[in-house]
Amino acid sequence: MRPCFLLLLSRCCSSLAFTGVGISSLAAGIDPFDWDTITPSDDLEYHDCYEQYKCARLQVPLDWLNETDTRVATIAMIKLPALVPDDDPTFGGSIFFNPGGPGGSGVYAMLSLGHYLRTTVDKPGRRHYEIVSFDPRGIGYTLPASDCFNGSLVSRDAFILESRGNGPLTNGDHSIAYSLAIMGAFGQRCSRAGDAMAFLRKRDAAARKQNEKGRAPEVQDSEDERDELKKRSARKRRPVELHDEPGDVPRLQYIGFSYGTILGNYFASMFPGRVGRLILDGVCDVEDYSTGPGWLANTVDTDEIFDTFIEGCAAAGPEVCALARESDTHGASDIRCRLDRFLLDLDQRPKPVLLDSGDAVIVTGEDVRSLIGLTLYSPLKGFKILAKELDSFISGNITKMAVLVLGLGAMPAMKDACPITNVTEPQLIGKIESQNAVVCIDGDDVTDKDVPWWRKYVNRQVSTSSVFGAEWATIRLPCSSWRFRPKWQFKGPFTTPEPDPSIKSGHPAAPILFLSNRLDPVTPLRAAQAMAAQHPGARVIIQEAMGHCAIASAPSRCTKRAVADYFESGVIPLDVSACSIECGPWDTSCSLDNATMTDDVDSQAAVSWFSSREERIWRKRSPLGIL
Repeated sequence: MRPCFLLLLSRCCSSLAFTGVGISSLAAGIDPFDWDTITPSDDLEYHDCYEQYKCARLQVPLDWLNETDTRVATIAMIKLPALVPDDDPTFGGSIFFNPGGPGGSGVYAMLSLGHYLRTTVDKPGRRHYEIVSFDPRGIGYTLPASDCFNGSLVSRDAFILESRGNGPLTNGDHSIAYSLAIMGAFGQRCSRAGDAMAFLRKRDAAARKQNEKGRAPEVQDSEDERDELKKRSARKRRPVELHDEPGDVPRLQYIGFSYGTILGNYFASMFPGRVGRLILDGVCDVEDYSTGPGWLANTVDTDEIFDTFIEGCAAAGPEVCALARESDTHGASDIRCRLDRFLLDLDQRPKPVLLDSGDAVIVTGEDVRSLIGLTLYSPLKGFKILAKELDSFISGNITKMAVLVLGLGAMPAMKDACPITNVTEPQLIGKIESQNAVVCIDGDDVTDKDVPWWRKYVNRQVSTSSVFGAEWATIRLPCSSWRFRPKWQFKGPFTTPEPDPSIKSGHPAAPILFLSNRLDPVTPLRAAQAMAAQHPGARVIIQEAMGHCAIASAPSRCTKRAVADYFESGVIPLDVSACSIECGPWDTSCSLDNATMTDDVDSQAAVSWFSSREERIWRKRSPLGIL
C-alpha cells in the first residue's frame, strides 16, 4: 500500500511536460529552488523549499492498469503549512487545489496564490489549514518530461511563426486546411515522444486525496475490479466504488478552479465515498468538455463582459477610462465605434512593425481581440490598463501593440532561441504539448474531421463570441492530428449519491459547493447551474462580479465567509444565493490580496501587467486557468 496525495492527477500524460516553471519563484519574489535536491520516494517526504513552503517528489505508477510496467511518474508537490502545528485542535487538515489549465502548474499557482487561499479558507482561532498543490502529469516539475521539439527552441519558434503567419482560422478554408497540415506535422513530431503519452486518462489521475497531513493510502485495484469499472462505465452507469469500505477512510478537501472543476467533477463522480469537502469555482460543462466537438459552451458570456467594459468606461468618463472622450455624445456607442473602426482597419491592413530588438512583427486585428479576451479574465487588474492601451493603439502607437504581441507568446523573441548562459531554473517557453495532451485525450476523437467540419466548428465559436471565438477554436485544432488515445476513458455519468455527513460508505460527506461570477468569460454561470443539478444537495453561490472564477477575481467578504463556513461545517448556507463584492474595476481603489488597482495607472504598470511574457504565456496556454 503506497501512500499518495492524490487527486485526479490532472490528466497530462507523464511523457508530456513543460521543462519547468522557472518564473514561478522569480515572479513571486522568492529565491529559486532546485528540485533535483529532492530524491523521489514512494512516500510523501516533504523538504523545505521556496523559503516558506514544503516540497516533495512522489513516485506513482505510470500505468495503473499494468502491474508489470515498472515505469513511474514523479509528481512535484508543494504545500504551504498551516499557521498552527498538525496536532493543534484547530488544525483542519489539507486542502488541495488545482489552478486549472489544462496545463496549469500547481507549484507556480501555490507561489502566487497560496497565502491568499489560506487566508480565504482559515477561520482564525477555529480552523487552520495547510494548502497543497502539485504539478499534474506532464506539467512543470513533474517527470518524465517530454518535448515534441527535442529541446530545439529554433524549431519550436519556427513552428510558432509558421502557425502565426497562416493567420486566424476565420481567414477561410485555405487557412483551415493549412492549419490542419501544420498540426499534422506537429502530431508526427509528438508521436516520437513515446507511448507514455497514451496514459493521460481519468484513472491515472484518480488516485485518492485526503485531508490528513497531505497523505492518503494508494488504492491498488484487482483485475476483477478494473474490469468491472470498465464495464460499468461502458454502460453509462456509476463505476464501482473501489475499496470504499465503511470506517475511517481518507476524504478529499479540494478547491478546483476552471479546468480544476473538471478534475473535481470526475473525482466526485468516480469516487463519491472519498469526498469530504469540494468547492468548484469557475465551472466547466463537463459534458461539453468530454464529448462531441468540444469546448463550445465556454464563451457564451464573453462578449457581454466586453460590452460591460465599454459601458463602464463611458460611465466612468475620461478621468478614469482613457478610451472615453469629453466629446462623446452617445457614450458607449461612440467608444464602440472607434474600436470597431480600428479593428476593421487592422483586419484589412495589418501593420508591420520593426522593434528595436530587430524583431519584425505584423500586428493584426486578431492580436488585439486576443488581448481583449485575455483581459476579460481579470477586470479588477486589467480594465483600466486595457482602456489605456487600446487608446494608445487607436492613437497610432502600434509599436507598443507589437511588444505586447511578443509578450502574449503569440510569437517568439528570436534572441531567446539560442541562449548562451545557463540558468538556475528551467525557462518557461510556453509549450503547447501539455494542453494538447489533456484536451485531445480527454475529448472525443476528431482526427477524421475534414475542412468543412472545422469550418463549421470555427463559425460556431465565432458566432458565440466575436471577441474570443477565433482564438477559442484553436484549442481543439491540434486534436485533428493527435495520435495518442487513452487505454480507457471515463465518460460519466457525472453525478453523486446523496451526501451523508455521518460518513456513510460510498456517499460524499458534504454536498458540492459550486461558485460562479455572474459573468465569466470562459466558464459561464449556466455551466455551474447545469453541473450542480447533477449532484444531489449541491448548490451554486453566485458572486455579483465579472471575471474568471469568483475567489480569484474580486474581493467579497460574503464569498469568503461562505467558503470558510463550508470547509468547517460542510453546510452550504441556505440563506445565501448571491454575494456582493466590495468594489469593482472602475473604482478609485480596489484590491484583491496582492493585485491592487488605483488611479495611478502608468506605463510601467501596463508593461508589468501586459508585457510579462511569462504571465501572458501562462494565460495563453491555460485558457481554463486562473493564472
